[in-house]
Amino acid sequence: MVHDPVVALETLISLGFERVLTSGCDSSALEGLSLIKRLAEQAKGRIVVVPGGGITERNLQRILEGSAASEFHCSARSARDSGMKFRNPNITMGASFSAPEYSIKVADVAKVRTLNAIAKNIL
Repeated sequence: MVHDPVVALETLISLGFERVLTSGCDSSALEGLSLIKRLAEQAKGRIVVVPGGGITERNLQRILEGSAASEFHCSARSARDSGMKFRNPNITMGASFSAPEYSIKVADVAKVRTLNAIAKNIL
């Protein structure tokens, strides 16, 4: 969330940052792919531009190839049933459109392995 990503990148470089995580100023890395690529080209190795945001097994290859990124960030999570024992079906905690009451998101080892395999074939 910056006004001018080109200027912001130069500021980060001047401050000594080694990496910047970005969705390309869009709602996901796939949607911001063109800006991510432009920032990586602008960086010229002075900082690592790391795509992140909505990266999954279905879009990682396209993101890595389209951005020429050497790294990426994703949560690789799956929903798992929570350990909550008592469940009241008559009430919800918050809006009805929120996440399911009795599940939690956890890092998924199988997803991590799949994502790593995809990346190894490209990088």
